[in-house]
Amino acid sequence: MKIRTSTLLVATLLMVLAIGTTDNTYAQKKNTKNKKKTEQKDKAKTDNIPDSIATAKKDSAEAVFENDVIDKVVREEAQAPKGPVMLTDPKRNLPSKMWYGVHFSDAYVKKPSVTLDSIPDEIKITLVKDYSEFCFPMKNVITSPYGWRERWDRPHRGVDIALNTGDPVKCAFNGVVRIAKSFGGYGNLVVVRHYNGLETVYGHLSRINVKQMQVVKAGDVIGYGGSTGHSTGPHLHFEVRFQYEPFDPEWILDFKNYSLRTRVLYLNKTYFGISKPRNKKDIAYKADKSIVKERPITPATNAPKKKTEYYTVKRGDTWEKVAKKYKVSETQLKSMNPSITGKLPVGEDIRVH
Repeated sequence: MKIRTSTLLVATLLMVLAIGTTDNTYAQKKNTKNKKKTEQKDKAKTDNIPDSIATAKKDSAEAVFENDVIDKVVREEAQAPKGPVMLTDPKRNLPSKMWYGVHFSDAYVKKPSVTLDSIPDEIKITLVKDYSEFCFPMKNVITSPYGWRERWDRPHRGVDIALNTGDPVKCAFNGVVRIAKSFGGYGNLVVVRHYNGLETVYGHLSRINVKQMQVVKAGDVIGYGGSTGHSTGPHLHFEVRFQYEPFDPEWILDFKNYSLRTRVLYLNKTYFGISKPRNKKDIAYKADKSIVKERPITPATNAPKKKTEYYTVKRGDTWEKVAKKYKVSETQLKSMNPSITGKLPVGEDIRVH
C-alpha cells in the first residue's frame, strides 16, 4: 500500500513538471515569435527612414538652388534699367542750366519772355567732343529750306526733310526731352534740350517714341516720320534753337555729306531772325576744318545689295527735280552720272540709285 502511494506521488510530480516544462516552452516560442514580429516591424520602419531622409534632402537642396536662382534674377532685374531712363533730379541735372536755368516747360516751344535782345552778339558753343555725341536726324534731301516762304508769305523757322511715313527719326545730340506731345501746327512734336546749349525740334511725326524728362543719346529713335499737324505730305520739320530762338540748321548740318560742319560753333546774332528778302542771295555757310562725321557703319556681309536704277530724262527735268523725285541730293545724282555736264539731255538714261 505504501509502495503504490509513493509511485502515485512520483507520477503526479513528473506530470506537474512535464506540464510546467510544456508551458515554459510554449511561452518561449510565443515570445520569440512576438519578438521576431516586432523586429520585422522595426526593421521595416528603419528601412523606410533613409528614403524619406534622402527625398527630404533632395527637395531641400533643389529648393535652396531654386531660391538662389530666383534671388539672382530679382537682383539683376532690379539693377537693370526698366524702359526709358528718366531724369531723376531735374533741378540739379537739367541740361544747359547756364542758359536756361530750371525752366523746362512743355507748354511752349519758344518762351515768350525771351527776346533777341537778351542774346549775346556772338556765342561760342562746343557742339560735340567726339563723333559718338552726334547723329544726323534724317539723311535725305531738303524739300523746303529755312527762311522766308514766298508761297505763304511767312517765315519758315526750320528745314523740311523728305522721308516716308514710318521712317525712324533720330536724336541729333545727347540731351533730355522737353516736349513730347501733339502741339498745334507741329502735329506730333518732340523737342530735346541738349547739353551743348541748343534745342532741336522734330515736327509732323506719325508716332512719338519718347517721353518728357527722358534722357536720350545721339542716335536714339525719338519718333517716326509722318504728316501730322499743318503738313502737305510726309516730311520732317527740323529746327535748331538757342535760347528758344531758331536759326538755320545748315549752319551746323551739312546735307551734302550728312555730317556736322564743325565741332565748335561761333553763333553770331545775325544768324537769328527771318525777314522778307528784297533780293535773292545764296548763303555761304561757315565751317572750320573740324567737320564731324558720324561713326562709320560697317555693312553686314549678308546685307542685300541695292539694285542699280535708271531714269529716262523727260522734257522739263532738272538735276534738282530728279534728285527730289528719287530722294537723293543733287551732288549724289551728279556723282552717279559724271559723264553728263550742264543740263540733263532729254531722252538720256541716267542713274538715280
